[in-house]
Amino acid sequence: MADRVRIGIVGCGVVASAYYLPYLMRDTRAEIAALCDNRVARAEECKRLFGGGAVYDDYYDMLARAEIDAVFILTAPGTHVPFTLAAIDAGKHVLLQKPMATSMDDARKIAEAVKASDLKVVVEPSSNSPLDPDIAEIRALVRAGVLGKTLWFTSGITGPTAYDKSLTVNPYGQAAFYAKDSGGFLFDMPYAPQGIVGYLGACKSVLAVANIAHREHPIVAEDAYDDFLRSATDPDDANYWDVVLDLPRDVVVPNEAYDNVYSIYEMADGSVGALHIGRVLHPVLPGSGSGALQAFGTDGNLICGAGHQASIITNRRDLLPSVDDDGWYHQPVRGDLSKAKWPQPVPGGFNYYHASSKHLIDCIVDDLDPIPDVDWGLHITEMMAGAAISSETGRKYEMTTTLDY
Repeated sequence: MADRVRIGIVGCGVVASAYYLPYLMRDTRAEIAALCDNRVARAEECKRLFGGGAVYDDYYDMLARAEIDAVFILTAPGTHVPFTLAAIDAGKHVLLQKPMATSMDDARKIAEAVKASDLKVVVEPSSNSPLDPDIAEIRALVRAGVLGKTLWFTSGITGPTAYDKSLTVNPYGQAAFYAKDSGGFLFDMPYAPQGIVGYLGACKSVLAVANIAHREHPIVAEDAYDDFLRSATDPDDANYWDVVLDLPRDVVVPNEAYDNVYSIYEMADGSVGALHIGRVLHPVLPGSGSGALQAFGTDGNLICGAGHQASIITNRRDLLPSVDDDGWYHQPVRGDLSKAKWPQPVPGGFNYYHASSKHLIDCIVDDLDPIPDVDWGLHITEMMAGAAISSETGRKYEMTTTLDY
């Protein structure tokens, strides 16, 4: 493989213009060789802002005609399976935005196709995965016995503070967040089950209740993003999140997918814990809880959040890099929290969009194995799909996949 990877982008939406394209235009080993969107004006505007080669309005046409080595699939979830399978069939490496799929049958189709090839596929998100060195450090401590036997844990998605107007209801994107084939909020939030697995290891089973709590949602008109993109002049200032939260939400769309899911996960290490995924419509009070993972064991506790990336208190202090006067090891948050804007990455911290882009290029150029790969994606997908199946059948769902890391 040449030292320069030619990349085709499909889906010139918010994450493309805010995160992936600004990174790729500066990575000297990457070339934005093609841009594709079914609203072709978006691809044209992204080419103007970030550079790039040919512009397409048909993904399959891009695969057939563009001189590319890899595809970044940044489209709505309903396209992920056919687009990924077509890319593998065309011999292209892939970065696949979350979710990998919304059913295990589809996820397995991707995994089987990848394993039958010699191609590199990175499954997003890489946050809360071993690709993040902070996650890898805490996971190593847990494996070394810093918690003893993990007993139980809790995690969830809660609202922003009373001073944050953004809330957690997606302000745009019917196809991406509200259509049935999007998987809804359950599949939009792999970060949460991924955080459980990232720290505690593989999942064994799930028992869940899921429903649609809100049948309609007001969102910002789709054309507003096109207007924003046309007006953008600085590739480093093309983040739609900076403006969309202030735009009127005057288009009401139906919500066809689960938005309220309560799961009890049994882990391979014997621990049991609860995870709630829900669309929070109103703020919470500052300091009342972040929903971040908390795990409790016979020898110690792991607390994420509270101003730190993660904190551990344990009677196995010999395993910790350091402790404060109260006996805690605090892993600091990287980056400037004072400039953090939900839901964007903390400035200067782990930016999974950038990290994943670099990682895929590393894997292609240096022939490395991706992290997270399709096996990781299969396991996280099954934790979400299993929750839906459990709710629909009224029975505990036994996982068919596992991970060893």
